Amino acid sequence: MFRYVGWTIFLCVNLFICAASAQVGNDFESDILNNTIEEVTYCIDPNWAPYEAIRNNLHVGISAEYLKIIADLGNLSFTLVPTESWQQSLEYVQQGRCQVIPMLNTSDYRRHFLDFSLPYFEAPNVLIAKEGTPMLQGYNGIGNRTVGIVDGYRQLEYIYRHYPNVRLEVVSSEREGLHLLSEDKLDVLVGSLLSMNMHINNQNLKDLSIVGYAEPHDSLAFGVNKSSSHLIPKLNFAIERIPEEKKVEIYKRWNNVKMHYSRSYSELMLWVIIVLLVLMWLIFRNRYVRKHEHVVAQKNLEIGSLQATILEKNRTLAFLSAHDKTTGLYNRNHMIQRAEEEISRFQRFHTTATLIFIDLTQRDQKARVIDDFVHEDILKKTASSCLSTIREVDVVSRFNEQLFIILCPQTELKAAKILAHRLLERMKQEDAISSLMSVYMGLAELKGEEEFSDWYERTLKALNKTKREGQDSISVAE
Repeated sequence: MFRYVGWTIFLCVNLFICAASAQVGNDFESDILNNTIEEVTYCIDPNWAPYEAIRNNLHVGISAEYLKIIADLGNLSFTLVPTESWQQSLEYVQQGRCQVIPMLNTSDYRRHFLDFSLPYFEAPNVLIAKEGTPMLQGYNGIGNRTVGIVDGYRQLEYIYRHYPNVRLEVVSSEREGLHLLSEDKLDVLVGSLLSMNMHINNQNLKDLSIVGYAEPHDSLAFGVNKSSSHLIPKLNFAIERIPEEKKVEIYKRWNNVKMHYSRSYSELMLWVIIVLLVLMWLIFRNRYVRKHEHVVAQKNLEIGSLQATILEKNRTLAFLSAHDKTTGLYNRNHMIQRAEEEISRFQRFHTTATLIFIDLTQRDQKARVIDDFVHEDILKKTASSCLSTIREVDVVSRFNEQLFIILCPQTELKAAKILAHRLLERMKQEDAISSLMSVYMGLAELKGEEEFSDWYERTLKALNKTKREGQDSISVAE
């Protein structure tokens, strides 16, 4: 009997919770529908058809149709703030001159000044090249080709972070990029599938075709200025209630993709001839092969084993050539190489960078010399503190006996100084470091036409200034 009473109570509690949850959802929906219509200003990419565009001062495209549906469902009224380019739209929403951008990919950089709604439209990105270009397996297959990409697109940030060796050429729009590609001023162009096909078809660019897909695909959502983040719940409420048939209808209306494939039969014929030759050789040499196949197999096993050993040793040598054996951090040569790359990037794209020098000095010079074991432990804990504090994009190295250098790509001095203070606090928490060593830090932001030696000397002066001012402190280069 008690068992039945218990089950009855359990069912009643669950029913009550479900009813309460439904009531909360109904209350939220009622609040949105009963409130007065809220005015929202927005900016778009004026040259990204068919996703979105401005034609005769009117917003047209996929995002325009979604805005109409979301406005009705979320009790909102959208007002367009016209812009002349995608870069200007990003500036406007960052400055608050418009509250939202309706079709935007999320990225780490954009999250600094935008909040994002749920995504409501997905589409792939593609690689476009001249006819005859072999199929490319994403950015890994680019090789030495020059890749064009629209300034301000999320793909630009993605390539900088994950494929820093890809040669890039920034263009103002996909239309401009296609013209440069047809004039052989670019080798490959990255762009959105629907817009690329529309431009190729409209401009009758028959010598261009899709040669691969570019990761990651677009997952487009509303980007909302953080001062207007109260719009996020309303936007999500509307997005979740968009009927699936409406999504399919919009996609069909604007999808004019025409895939162009070309097939080369010469390569197929070559393979057929090779196969026939191999078969003939097998027929005429069957007895000979059968007699010696055991010996050949044994030799192949030995060769495979030797190749695996050589490959492993090459990997070990490559690691040792770029890393410090005590701490496992990058060594001096690797740091200089990465700094030179960052200087080259700065000269091309004006993306600044900052160096952080960390010097460890024994607190009491008159005390006994620290033995090797303790000294090695201090170095390892310093390396661990650095690795646990820096960002994924930063590079840390042991430059010499007591000097550690952190390279912060695309980082201004102010942000690097915050990172340095955080690292200093982290190192103070390590008893082995704080009890025996004084920590000095110097910072310098890359300037003008500096070479690495100039940048290094300015940072070193900042470090020496710190040593004069006192232990466990930070100085910034002039």
